Amino acid sequence: MYSVCFKFIFTELIIYFSCKKDSGSTANPTFSAKVQGTLWKGATIAALHSTGGNTTQIIAAGTYPSEQISLIYIGSGKGTFTFNDQNMGSAVIGSYSFSSMFSDSPEGTITITQYDVNGKKISGTFSFKGDDIDGATYNVTEGKFDNVSLAVQ
Repeated sequence: MYSVCFKFIFTELIIYFSCKKDSGSTANPTFSAKVQGTLWKGATIAALHSTGGNTTQIIAAGTYPSEQISLIYIGSGKGTFTFNDQNMGSAVIGSYSFSSMFSDSPEGTITITQYDVNGKKISGTFSFKGDDIDGATYNVTEGKFDNVSLAVQ
């Protein structure tokens, strides 16, 4: 079983992936959501909690490296986090590129149901509305991620 570690630099939207042998759980990580009603699944999934900024990021890349859904929120542990000007969801799927941060009234939540620092796993659900740069609105519904590798730095 391999886990994925990453560093995400939001201002430049760059993700660095690397793998290392994981001696933890054998459950495979999953990530899926409906984007505009069509099921989308992540192929490479990782999460990082930065203790310095108390920020958690969960990112899933699709089968094409340019496709991804990103969830970012201030906090850690279990709970529900509402999207606003600090907590956000964004996506690049096919020709769509949108984010809740482009909206004047961000809508969405991420609910963390498992936050296991010792086992290095995170699970939860999410949904959000995001706008593209031209103001068109896109819906991400029925989002779910399970047993995603969690790095804490």
